[in-house]
Amino acid sequence: MDEKIKSTVHKIKLLAEQNPEFYQEMQKLFGKTASASDVNMNLNIFSDIAAIRSALEIRANASITYSFVQNPRLRDQLIIDNLRMENAALNLQDPEADRFYVFCVNAFYQVENILNYFYHTVFPEVESLLKEIEDATQDEKNDFRFRRTGKEQNVGSIPIAHKLNAFFNSYLPEEGSLKWSIGTLRQVRNEGEHRCDIIRQEKDENNNLYKFFRSKTFNYVRIDLIKFVNAIEYKLKNPDTEEKIESVIKSKLPSACYVLLREESVLLPNKLYAKIKHLDNGAKITLTITGNKINDVNEL
Repeated sequence: MDEKIKSTVHKIKLLAEQNPEFYQEMQKLFGKTASASDVNMNLNIFSDIAAIRSALEIRANASITYSFVQNPRLRDQLIIDNLRMENAALNLQDPEADRFYVFCVNAFYQVENILNYFYHTVFPEVESLLKEIEDATQDEKNDFRFRRTGKEQNVGSIPIAHKLNAFFNSYLPEEGSLKWSIGTLRQVRNEGEHRCDIIRQEKDENNNLYKFFRSKTFNYVRIDLIKFVNAIEYKLKNPDTEEKIESVIKSKLPSACYVLLREESVLLPNKLYAKIKHLDNGAKITLTITGNKINDVNEL
Protein backbone atom coordinates (compact mmCIF):
# COMPACT_ATOMS: atom_id res chain seq x y z
CA MET A 1 0.00 0.00 0.00
CA ASP A 2 1.22 3.51 -0.82
CA GLU A 3 2.74 5.33 2.19
CA LYS A 4 0.48 8.38 1.70
CA ILE A 5 -2.58 6.12 1.81
CA LYS A 6 -1.24 4.40 4.94
CA SER A 7 -0.74 7.79 6.59
CA THR A 8 -4.28 8.87 5.69
CA VAL A 9 -5.76 5.61 6.98
CA HIS A 10 -3.88 6.01 10.25
CA LYS A 11 -5.20 9.58 10.70
CA ILE A 12 -8.74 8.35 10.08
CA LYS A 13 -8.21 5.57 12.64
CA LEU A 14 -6.98 8.07 15.26
CA LEU A 15 -9.95 10.36 14.60
CA ALA A 16 -12.34 7.42 14.90
CA GLU A 17 -10.76 6.44 18.22
CA GLN A 18 -11.07 9.98 19.60
CA ASN A 19 -14.53 10.92 18.29
CA PRO A 20 -17.40 8.50 18.99
CA GLU A 21 -19.77 10.12 16.47
CA PHE A 22 -17.20 9.87 13.68
CA TYR A 23 -16.52 6.25 14.68
CA GLN A 24 -20.21 5.34 14.40
CA GLU A 25 -20.53 7.09 11.02
CA MET A 26 -17.54 5.14 9.72
CA GLN A 27 -19.17 1.91 10.89
CA LYS A 28 -22.31 2.81 8.93
CA LEU A 29 -20.29 3.82 5.86
CA PHE A 30 -18.62 0.41 5.65
CA GLY A 31 -21.82 -1.46 6.43
CA LYS A 32 -20.80 -2.50 9.92
CA THR A 33 -22.93 -1.94 12.98
CA ALA A 34 -21.15 -1.99 16.30
CA SER A 35 -22.78 -3.91 19.11
CA ALA A 36 -24.21 -1.99 22.05
CA SER A 37 -21.39 -3.25 24.27
CA ASP A 38 -18.74 -2.06 21.77
CA VAL A 39 -20.36 1.37 21.52
CA ASN A 40 -20.57 1.69 25.31
CA MET A 41 -16.95 0.53 25.65
CA ASN A 42 -15.73 3.15 23.18
CA LEU A 43 -17.84 5.90 24.76
CA ASN A 44 -16.38 5.02 28.17
CA ILE A 45 -12.84 5.15 26.80
CA PHE A 46 -13.44 8.51 25.10
CA SER A 47 -14.87 9.82 28.36
CA ASP A 48 -11.87 8.49 30.31
CA ILE A 49 -9.42 10.16 27.92
CA ALA A 50 -11.24 13.49 28.19
CA ALA A 51 -11.24 13.27 32.00
CA ILE A 52 -7.53 12.40 32.15
CA ARG A 53 -6.60 15.23 29.78
CA SER A 54 -8.56 17.69 31.92
CA ALA A 55 -7.12 16.46 35.23
CA LEU A 56 -3.52 16.55 33.98
CA GLU A 57 -4.01 19.79 32.02
CA ILE A 58 -2.81 18.05 28.87
CA ARG A 59 -3.45 19.59 25.45
CA ALA A 60 -2.43 16.60 23.35
CA ASN A 61 -4.72 13.90 22.00
CA ALA A 62 -4.03 10.24 22.63
CA SER A 63 -2.28 8.49 19.73
CA ILE A 64 -3.28 5.07 21.15
CA THR A 65 -6.51 4.44 23.09
CA TYR A 66 -5.69 0.88 24.26
CA SER A 67 -9.35 -0.06 23.80
CA PHE A 68 -8.45 -3.77 23.72
CA VAL A 69 -7.07 -3.71 27.29
CA GLN A 70 -9.70 -5.24 29.58
CA ASN A 71 -8.21 -4.00 32.87
CA PRO A 72 -9.60 -0.45 33.43
CA ARG A 73 -6.85 0.66 35.83
CA LEU A 74 -4.11 -0.49 33.49
CA ARG A 75 -5.85 1.08 30.51
CA ASP A 76 -6.07 4.41 32.35
CA GLN A 77 -2.35 4.24 33.19
CA LEU A 78 -1.46 3.46 29.58
CA ILE A 79 -3.58 6.39 28.39
CA ILE A 80 -1.95 8.70 30.96
CA ASP A 81 1.52 7.72 29.77
CA ASN A 82 0.46 8.13 26.15
CA LEU A 83 -0.98 11.59 26.79
CA ARG A 84 2.16 12.63 28.69
CA MET A 85 4.22 11.36 25.77
CA GLU A 86 2.19 13.34 23.23
CA ASN A 87 2.12 16.42 25.44
CA ALA A 88 5.93 16.42 25.51
CA ALA A 89 5.95 16.62 21.72
CA LEU A 90 3.71 19.70 21.84
CA ASN A 91 5.42 21.52 24.69
CA LEU A 92 7.49 23.83 22.50
CA GLN A 93 8.61 25.96 25.45
CA ASP A 94 11.15 23.29 26.44
CA PRO A 95 14.27 22.37 24.41
CA GLU A 96 13.67 19.64 21.85
CA ALA A 97 16.21 17.28 23.45
CA ASP A 98 14.40 17.50 26.80
CA ARG A 99 11.01 16.96 25.17
CA PHE A 100 12.28 13.98 23.19
CA TYR A 101 13.69 12.38 26.35
CA VAL A 102 10.32 12.69 28.13
CA PHE A 103 8.58 11.43 24.98
CA CYS A 104 10.77 8.30 24.84
CA VAL A 105 10.53 7.56 28.57
CA ASN A 106 6.74 7.67 28.52
CA ALA A 107 6.75 5.55 25.36
CA PHE A 108 8.83 2.98 27.25
CA TYR A 109 6.39 2.97 30.19
CA GLN A 110 3.68 1.96 27.71
CA VAL A 111 5.92 -0.75 26.21
CA GLU A 112 6.63 -2.22 29.63
CA ASN A 113 3.02 -2.19 30.83
CA ILE A 114 1.43 -3.53 27.66
CA LEU A 115 4.07 -6.28 27.37
CA ASN A 116 3.42 -7.35 30.97
CA TYR A 117 -0.30 -7.36 30.19
CA PHE A 118 0.30 -9.58 27.18
CA TYR A 119 2.37 -12.17 29.05
CA HIS A 120 0.07 -12.13 32.09
CA THR A 121 -2.92 -12.74 29.80
CA VAL A 122 -1.37 -15.43 27.59
CA PHE A 123 0.66 -17.18 30.32
CA PRO A 124 -1.25 -16.72 33.60
CA GLU A 125 0.74 -19.49 35.31
CA VAL A 126 4.25 -18.44 36.39
CA GLU A 127 5.85 -21.77 35.44
CA SER A 128 4.52 -21.67 31.87
CA LEU A 129 5.60 -18.03 31.60
CA LEU A 130 9.15 -18.79 32.76
CA LYS A 131 9.41 -21.67 30.31
CA GLU A 132 8.20 -19.44 27.48
CA ILE A 133 10.80 -16.75 28.22
CA GLU A 134 13.55 -19.36 28.60
CA ASP A 135 12.70 -21.09 25.34
CA ALA A 136 12.34 -17.85 23.41
CA THR A 137 15.72 -16.48 24.53
CA GLN A 138 17.79 -19.68 24.59
CA ASP A 139 19.66 -18.71 21.40
CA GLU A 140 20.58 -15.26 22.74
CA LYS A 141 24.14 -14.64 23.85
CA ASN A 142 25.38 -14.25 27.42
CA ASP A 143 23.27 -11.90 29.55
CA PHE A 144 20.54 -11.65 26.90
CA ARG A 145 19.56 -15.28 27.60
CA PHE A 146 17.04 -15.58 30.41
CA ARG A 147 17.98 -17.86 33.31
CA ARG A 148 15.53 -18.16 36.16
CA THR A 149 16.83 -17.36 39.65
CA GLY A 150 14.02 -18.93 41.66
CA LYS A 151 12.88 -15.53 42.88
CA GLU A 152 10.45 -14.89 40.02
CA GLN A 153 6.93 -14.61 41.43
CA ASN A 154 5.08 -12.98 38.54
CA VAL A 155 5.60 -11.33 35.15
CA GLY A 156 6.80 -8.12 36.79
CA SER A 157 9.79 -9.85 38.37
CA ILE A 158 11.24 -10.88 34.99
CA PRO A 159 13.60 -8.26 33.51
CA ILE A 160 11.99 -6.28 30.70
CA ALA A 161 14.96 -6.89 28.38
CA HIS A 162 14.32 -10.65 28.45
CA LYS A 163 10.59 -10.20 27.88
CA LEU A 164 11.22 -7.92 24.90
CA ASN A 165 13.70 -10.35 23.36
CA ALA A 166 11.31 -13.24 23.95
CA PHE A 167 8.37 -11.43 22.36
CA PHE A 168 10.25 -10.39 19.24
CA ASN A 169 11.96 -13.78 18.88
CA SER A 170 8.66 -15.66 19.16
CA TYR A 171 6.19 -13.36 17.45
CA LEU A 172 8.08 -10.79 15.34
CA PRO A 173 11.37 -12.45 14.33
CA GLU A 174 11.49 -10.52 11.05
CA GLU A 175 11.17 -7.10 12.74
CA GLY A 176 14.81 -6.51 13.64
CA SER A 177 14.64 -2.74 13.19
CA LEU A 178 11.55 -2.43 15.36
CA LYS A 179 13.14 -4.65 18.01
CA TRP A 180 16.15 -2.32 18.12
CA SER A 181 14.00 0.79 18.36
CA ILE A 182 11.70 -0.51 21.10
CA GLY A 183 14.62 -2.03 22.99
CA THR A 184 16.57 1.22 22.91
CA LEU A 185 13.70 3.04 24.64
CA ARG A 186 14.62 0.95 27.68
CA GLN A 187 18.20 2.20 27.44
CA VAL A 188 17.01 5.82 27.24
CA ARG A 189 15.03 5.35 30.46
CA ASN A 190 17.90 3.58 32.21
CA GLU A 191 20.57 6.14 31.30
CA GLY A 192 18.60 9.17 32.52
CA GLU A 193 18.22 12.63 31.03
CA HIS A 194 21.66 13.99 32.04
CA ARG A 195 23.56 11.02 30.63
CA CYS A 196 21.54 11.17 27.42
CA ASP A 197 22.54 14.82 27.00
CA ILE A 198 26.21 13.89 27.39
CA ILE A 199 25.85 11.11 24.79
CA ARG A 200 24.37 13.59 22.31
CA GLN A 201 27.29 15.97 22.87
CA GLU A 202 29.96 13.28 22.54
CA LYS A 203 28.65 12.23 19.11
CA ASP A 204 30.21 8.78 19.33
CA GLU A 205 29.13 6.96 16.14
CA ASN A 206 29.67 3.61 17.88
CA ASN A 207 27.33 4.44 20.74
CA ASN A 208 23.95 2.74 20.35
CA LEU A 209 22.07 5.59 22.03
CA TYR A 210 23.73 8.22 19.87
CA LYS A 211 22.66 6.29 16.77
CA PHE A 212 19.12 6.28 18.16
CA PHE A 213 19.06 10.02 18.90
CA ARG A 214 20.55 10.80 15.50
CA SER A 215 18.09 8.68 13.52
CA LYS A 216 14.82 8.78 15.47
CA THR A 217 12.28 11.61 15.67
CA PHE A 218 9.04 12.07 17.62
CA ASN A 219 7.05 10.64 14.74
CA TYR A 220 9.37 7.68 14.17
CA VAL A 221 9.13 6.67 17.83
CA ARG A 222 5.36 7.19 17.77
CA ILE A 223 4.99 4.96 14.70
CA ASP A 224 7.25 2.27 16.21
CA LEU A 225 5.21 2.29 19.43
CA ILE A 226 1.95 2.01 17.49
CA LYS A 227 3.37 -0.92 15.48
CA PHE A 228 4.40 -2.68 18.69
CA VAL A 229 1.06 -2.14 20.41
CA ASN A 230 -0.84 -3.21 17.27
CA ALA A 231 1.22 -6.42 17.18
CA ILE A 232 0.32 -7.20 20.79
CA GLU A 233 -3.35 -6.45 20.16
CA TYR A 234 -3.31 -8.74 17.12
CA LYS A 235 -1.63 -11.58 19.02
CA LEU A 236 -4.12 -11.28 21.88
CA LYS A 237 -7.07 -11.41 19.49
CA ASN A 238 -5.54 -14.06 17.21
CA PRO A 239 -3.61 -16.52 19.40
CA ASP A 240 -1.32 -18.92 17.59
CA THR A 241 -2.29 -22.59 17.45
CA GLU A 242 0.15 -25.49 17.34
CA GLU A 243 0.56 -27.17 13.95
CA LYS A 244 2.81 -29.70 12.23
CA ILE A 245 4.50 -28.89 8.92
CA GLU A 246 6.92 -30.71 6.66
CA SER A 247 10.42 -29.26 6.37
CA VAL A 248 14.00 -30.12 5.41
CA ILE A 249 17.40 -29.65 6.96
CA LYS A 250 19.07 -26.76 5.14
CA SER A 251 22.44 -26.71 6.85
CA LYS A 252 23.74 -28.93 9.65
CA LEU A 253 26.84 -27.83 11.57
CA PRO A 254 28.70 -29.66 14.35
CA SER A 255 26.58 -28.03 17.05
CA ALA A 256 23.79 -26.21 15.23
CA CYS A 257 21.22 -26.84 12.53
CA TYR A 258 19.22 -24.62 10.16
CA VAL A 259 15.85 -25.82 8.89
CA LEU A 260 13.30 -24.49 6.42
CA LEU A 261 10.38 -22.63 8.01
CA ARG A 262 7.92 -20.66 5.86
CA GLU A 263 10.49 -20.55 3.03
CA GLU A 264 13.13 -19.10 5.37
CA SER A 265 16.21 -20.80 6.78
CA VAL A 266 15.96 -20.61 10.59
CA LEU A 267 18.03 -21.93 13.47
CA LEU A 268 16.63 -25.03 15.15
CA PRO A 269 16.44 -24.56 18.95
CA ASN A 270 19.58 -26.00 20.55
CA LYS A 271 17.57 -28.31 22.81
CA LEU A 272 16.20 -30.11 19.72
CA TYR A 273 19.55 -30.62 17.98
CA ALA A 274 20.09 -34.08 19.48
CA LYS A 275 16.94 -35.35 17.73
CA ILE A 276 18.34 -34.69 14.23
CA LYS A 277 22.12 -34.85 14.70
CA HIS A 278 22.24 -38.21 12.85
CA LEU A 279 20.55 -36.73 9.75
CA ASP A 280 22.21 -35.09 6.74
CA ASN A 281 21.52 -31.90 4.81
CA GLY A 282 18.35 -32.23 2.75
CA ALA A 283 16.78 -34.79 5.09
CA LYS A 284 13.02 -34.45 5.40
CA ILE A 285 11.65 -33.65 8.86
CA THR A 286 8.42 -32.63 10.57
CA LEU A 287 8.34 -29.45 12.66
CA THR A 288 5.81 -28.82 15.40
CA ILE A 289 5.38 -25.06 15.54
CA THR A 290 3.32 -22.34 17.17
CA GLY A 291 3.43 -19.27 14.97
CA ASN A 292 7.14 -18.97 14.16
CA LYS A 293 8.27 -20.84 17.26
CA ILE A 294 9.62 -24.38 16.79
CA ASN A 295 8.43 -26.62 19.63
CA ASP A 296 9.56 -30.02 18.37
CA VAL A 297 11.17 -31.83 15.45
CA ASN A 298 10.92 -35.41 14.18
CA GLU A 299 12.38 -37.39 11.32
CA LEU A 300 9.90 -37.81 8.50
